[in-house]
Amino acid sequence: MGNMETQTTCFQIPNGATLLIVDDDPSMRRSLRRMLGQERTSVIEAADGEQAIRVIERDEAQLLDVVLTDLKMPIVSGSELIAVLMECRPALPVVAMSAAGHLPPDLLPVPFLRKPFEPEELVRTVAPLVLESQSMRRRARQARADATESRSLAERQHTIARDQMARSGDLRIALVELRAAWRSSTLCDPCIRATSLSSGYAVQ
Repeated sequence: MGNMETQTTCFQIPNGATLLIVDDDPSMRRSLRRMLGQERTSVIEAADGEQAIRVIERDEAQLLDVVLTDLKMPIVSGSELIAVLMECRPALPVVAMSAAGHLPPDLLPVPFLRKPFEPEELVRTVAPLVLESQSMRRRARQARADATESRSLAERQHTIARDQMARSGDLRIALVELRAAWRSSTLCDPCIRATSLSSGYAVQ
């Protein structure tokens, strides 16, 4: 008994995790909600694969951590839903559930829970997937932040270089205008020209 308690307490779903339960049996959805409610998770329900797809399409911020789906459902089966998610949302973990003795031959390799299962088995299966999902989202956010910072730095460097070029252009213009002014003044005033020559300086 002590070993079992030690084993189950090693797994805990992180607080604030969001899970999507997909099952056409309302009593099963309620049972899973009660199990997961003890783990302080947010639960979203869908009665079949089609509803689940609509929920996931609205998840633009990708806040879902794990999808738990039954396999035998009307309209869109669990196997079809899993295939769609692995194609379009490969970073979103999926867990299959079924009470059937034989699994569909087209089922892709995902974690599997055979109904009925205990809360400890659910937590032991889901907790590592939630941690992995959240870790991947953190890395993705960091990568986007790094890319944004790199673009911002490149833009600042470009602005500085452009300003430096503009200032260099202004200096060259000022030099040309100054030389022109000096040249004009020396041509118009012979006294300045004579004074410059006698003091050893030649105005260019």
